[in-house]
Amino acid sequence: MVISRFALVAALPLAALALSQPAAAKPAETGLGEVSRTLGNRETQEAMAGVLASLAKAMLQMDVSAFGQAAEAVGDKRTARQLRKGTTLADVAGRDARRLPDDIRRKAPAMVGAMGAMAGAMDAMLPELAKVAEQMKAALPAGLPGDAPVGPDEPPAGEATEE
Repeated sequence: MVISRFALVAALPLAALALSQPAAAKPAETGLGEVSRTLGNRETQEAMAGVLASLAKAMLQMDVSAFGQAAEAVGDKRTARQLRKGTTLADVAGRDARRLPDDIRRKAPAMVGAMGAMAGAMDAMLPELAKVAEQMKAALPAGLPGDAPVGPDEPPAGEATEE
């Protein structure tokens, strides 16, 4: 389940990138093929897994006692007691959180590979998406109901005049 959520979150920026390309863009111009090849590389996957595991380990060691001080300032004595000086994020998250860096190191290569596969799929889909965009453009009316014709000396609706 974690892999699919992570992959979905990772796919959103890739989809935004793909859809932001001009409709006539060729797949090679998007860079998604390069992203797919890079993320599909096992060495890249292992390197990213190591970085992500290191980041998780650092985050878990972060002192969160400042939140306890803030809780005390607003009268939440229970939370203030739980977040005494020296309390880390791992302490708050519980004993299972200590396994998180190792879990990330083990699972991240597959997640990174999945992101690469998604980038490749988006690259392959761009020509079809461009066709759909053109069909949608052709299906839309030229103007909206109530649009007044604009004369050559009149500014388009909604634009200010110099008066």
